[in-house]
Amino acid sequence: MKSRGLIGAMPVALAAVLMATGCSKKEAEPAAPTGTAAPATETAAAAPAVETAATAPAAGDAGATAYRMYCVTCHGATGKGDGVAAASLNPKPADFADGLFRFDVNGNGIKGDVEDIKAIVRDGAAKHGGSPLMAPWPMLSADQLQAVAEYVKSMHGS
Repeated sequence: MKSRGLIGAMPVALAAVLMATGCSKKEAEPAAPTGTAAPATETAAAAPAVETAATAPAAGDAGATAYRMYCVTCHGATGKGDGVAAASLNPKPADFADGLFRFDVNGNGIKGDVEDIKAIVRDGAAKHGGSPLMAPWPMLSADQLQAVAEYVKSMHGS
């Protein structure tokens, strides 16, 4: 009988592992420009980076980057709630593409505006009456939180 209990717990354990590994913060080390090698004693402060309009990330890129780091494992690349962890989650992650947001956290009468999304991402859904599987992401900076909320909102296209 104990083996049945363990088998029943497998989807939950799998979801926890996927969320821990897939949703953990991943930051890439900046690569040195091709053909140049910085001396080991040189620091980033000694050689300030110059961004031009052509190399500066677009505003939407910050939201897409944060979404890929923290959200795609459950919500999927296109926000349809079909990420790799979604199969083992109950309830299923929200489908942002349908635009049917459930929460009006700020009480303005509009469900799923950017402020509502920011609150759900920052606090987790359980705080606002949703699933405890939508974990809080308090480590996001204010800029990251704004960018990812705008990106999530844009997935509906309205």
